[in-house]
Amino acid sequence: MVILKLQGGLGNQMFQYAFASLLAKKNKTEVYLDKTFLSRKKKIGFTTRNFELHVFNNNYNEASKKQLSLFYKLSFLNKIKKRLNLNYPKIFNEPFFGFNKSALNIKPPVYLNGYFQSAVYFNGFEPMIKDLFLFSTDSLDLLNKDLLAKIKNTNTISVHIRRGDYVEDKVTQEFHGCCSLEYYFKAIKLLTDLYKDYTLVFFSDDGDWVKEQFESLTHSKIFVDNNIGENSWKDMMLMSSCTHNIIANSSFSWWAAWLNENSERTVVAPIKWFASSDLDIKKLLPDEWIKL
Repeated sequence: MVILKLQGGLGNQMFQYAFASLLAKKNKTEVYLDKTFLSRKKKIGFTTRNFELHVFNNNYNEASKKQLSLFYKLSFLNKIKKRLNLNYPKIFNEPFFGFNKSALNIKPPVYLNGYFQSAVYFNGFEPMIKDLFLFSTDSLDLLNKDLLAKIKNTNTISVHIRRGDYVEDKVTQEFHGCCSLEYYFKAIKLLTDLYKDYTLVFFSDDGDWVKEQFESLTHSKIFVDNNIGENSWKDMMLMSSCTHNIIANSSFSWWAAWLNENSERTVVAPIKWFASSDLDIKKLLPDEWIKL
């Protein structure tokens, strides 16, 4: 049994669920979700989030109170197992950001608490992870269906500009920060120099600001700002369908680029992922992505 503490938005939950599913597969066991942190109404630190993995057609098992108690209140037998260095229900708190090789050797039963944000975890298991996160187009509205058709029939470069809580929430702003306009203009120039026939497709939670900053570009452009709230996942789906990707310092567009099935895609990512930290992101971004 692998119990996963879910936290963060859709991109973060995908990283966590992907790692937990990988660990469970290796050990021929099941994943159970602890949604307690998401159900808290009072904000603690970063932006409050809801369970968002429901956009994918997976069977999610929720951990019961009895299952959770196995880890927080060890039985007499499990205390003995712990003393004898035998396998027992343990809590694994991710010790640092990035790839932790020893985490792949964890033996269930285990309660996972961390973000597990590294592309390296998925090496050799890419098809399995991609199967976890298949988008359904059945529920798309007419506007998004039209956008998807345009994107698939055109050479496109997605440009994800995340503002929202990165701008409005002081704690989030100080930790994450926003990618600079300089980054975006450099990334756009790099890709438009490489590919002459393209349309820039801008995705943002602050559409008016993005239009103001990029409207003067002479390139063919589409601005997508209609998918908000519980429909935000549709932006990830549309971005993953673009030919190439320019991502923000966000796990949301990280996944859009990683799920992009175009074998010839070029992905540009910001080398500065966190505003207030020197956390090592070398294992977060795939080697073939361009870092600016």
